[in-house]
Amino acid sequence: MSLLVAGIVAQARVDTHMAQLHVARAKAVAAGDGAIQLMMVDLLTAQAEGGELPVGHYRLGDIEVRVSMVPSAGLVDLNSAPAEVLAALFGLVGGLGEEDARLLAQSVVESRGAAPGQGGARFDAIEDLLRVPGASRALLDAVRDFIVAGGPGQGGTDWALAPEALLQVLAKADPAQAEIARPRRGGAAASYPRAAGAQAAVTASAWRADAIVRYGDTLWLRRRWVALGTNPATALPWYTTRTEPPRVLAQDSYLAGGSADA
Repeated sequence: MSLLVAGIVAQARVDTHMAQLHVARAKAVAAGDGAIQLMMVDLLTAQAEGGELPVGHYRLGDIEVRVSMVPSAGLVDLNSAPAEVLAALFGLVGGLGEEDARLLAQSVVESRGAAPGQGGARFDAIEDLLRVPGASRALLDAVRDFIVAGGPGQGGTDWALAPEALLQVLAKADPAQAEIARPRRGGAAASYPRAAGAQAAVTASAWRADAIVRYGDTLWLRRRWVALGTNPATALPWYTTRTEPPRVLAQDSYLAGGSADA
């Protein structure tokens, strides 16, 4: 009987923990989505006034949220990035050896160029990278903050809008282009987005919105991809092109200033 009671108590504790986790997740999603909407209002106001990218600090009830906006044009597009840039990304950020990074980059280029029915296709989401031979979940997790796929108006990377960490990739892949990009951003020491590029960033038409939500002792990331344009469902002048499931971040992500680099 004592074993039965102990088992019931243990199961009750598990159920309670799972219920608390579901509540935390739901609140993180609601607070994150709300803060992103507020950030979009501030961003459009900055556009109208010719200002810089706003600082997205919000408090919704007792929940603190920080929102960072990264123009998707400043990320590496899996559908158009040159093999040299992809190889530098997979090596410097993904941790692959030089030869493995080069081979994977070439496989990405070949995959996006294959005709339908021939084993390849364009990348509609960053997770499609896992279809490429040589790509792993660990690699995807390492580079996911620097890549984009399937977004509106994507093309070549605008390096003036790229996060500072991504310029290291450009410096390896194309040193001459990196030297051109840095002065446009305010110098080598500038840190995006509060650099000279911040005013250019606010005029972008599509962004990755990262809402870091502090709920209790846990940090959650709510990531949405947002673009300007009419939204028939809400009558708002922007719409969401992709929403990623919330995930838990390391505690130092918030102190580090924002996006999901943890």
